[in-house]
Amino acid sequence: MDTLKINEQEIDIPTHWGDVTFDKFLKFSKLIKTLYEDTEGLDDIEQTLRNLKDNTIILSFWTDKTEEEISMWDLEEAQNVMSKLNFTQDNYEPISIGSFTINEETFHLPQEFMGKSSFGRYIEAEQLEMQQGLIEKGDLDYLPRQIAILAKKEEEEEKLNDDLIDERAEKFKQLDMATVWDVGFFLQKLEQECMISSLISQVGEETQKQQ
Repeated sequence: MDTLKINEQEIDIPTHWGDVTFDKFLKFSKLIKTLYEDTEGLDDIEQTLRNLKDNTIILSFWTDKTEEEISMWDLEEAQNVMSKLNFTQDNYEPISIGSFTINEETFHLPQEFMGKSSFGRYIEAEQLEMQQGLIEKGDLDYLPRQIAILAKKEEEEEKLNDDLIDERAEKFKQLDMATVWDVGFFLQKLEQECMISSLISQVGEETQKQQ
């Protein structure tokens, strides 16, 4: 996080995904979708004016300053802030993680999700698959709940009750996006492993039938 001073005001600017919470990112995603909904059919001059307006809205979103305050900035200052936000357009390179910490609480991701064929694991797999489908359709609101289903503290029961999952889903909205991307990477690998396990199981069943 960088702190700049513009017009005698200190402004905090995120410079990487570790500075941005999931809740802030979700609002930003919805804002961007709104900004780019009605851009078809604009001529060059209209598009230039629209871009200036959109950039002012984006700066207002990230700096918590009003559009009127931002209109008083020097062009160079506005461009400097926008350049620091370039990370939002870059592809994040996820890393493999086994746990994460929020509010001094550590949560662990399962190392062997389907290794235990318990009913609790089966229910979790069904919930994760259903919510993954919604996320792939662009409904990112479900991502914190996916994490809440998956991640657990040490020695915690396999199947958590719904109230605790809902409580943690709300908490995980404050996770930084670097962690969320890393957990998302884990979920992708998990989905692939579950698919492979399912295929192996189906092949085994077919082999037994033929014997």
